[in-house]
Amino acid sequence: MEKNSKDKVESVDLLLKSVWLAVSKMYSEQASAHNSTAVQALTLLKIDPKEGTRSTNLGPKMAIEPTSLTRIIKLLEDNGYIYKEKTTSDKREVIIRLTDKGLKFRTISKDVVVNFNQKVVERIDPEKFAIFKEVMSDIMKIANEKNSKK
Repeated sequence: MEKNSKDKVESVDLLLKSVWLAVSKMYSEQASAHNSTAVQALTLLKIDPKEGTRSTNLGPKMAIEPTSLTRIIKLLEDNGYIYKEKTTSDKREVIIRLTDKGLKFRTISKDVVVNFNQKVVERIDPEKFAIFKEVMSDIMKIANEKNSKK
């Protein structure tokens, strides 16, 4: 029984990774059709289109490290999707705002995400989907418990 339990643990890891790779590949292919990347598209989706978003809030929203975020922001700025604006209250703080080009690509990105989510909801029985969300939540809790013990 111990071997079977171990096989299940390894299957969870493989299944999570395989599914995420398939979704990531789909998003990457969609983004590359617009000369961009999935990470850039995700970043644009996390920027408030009207108010902009503080650069310090983007990292936690995207669950990525500040150094990676800095590179992404620089690339988005170089490609004309965003611009930085210093806040009036604290000159060290920066608000990331979308350009017209960034707004257009954000709309495209949002359509891709919404379309994918609609297809998932249409094809998967609501009861199964509810169980999926519950299981994924449980897996995240387990992973977070393991991380907090380090």
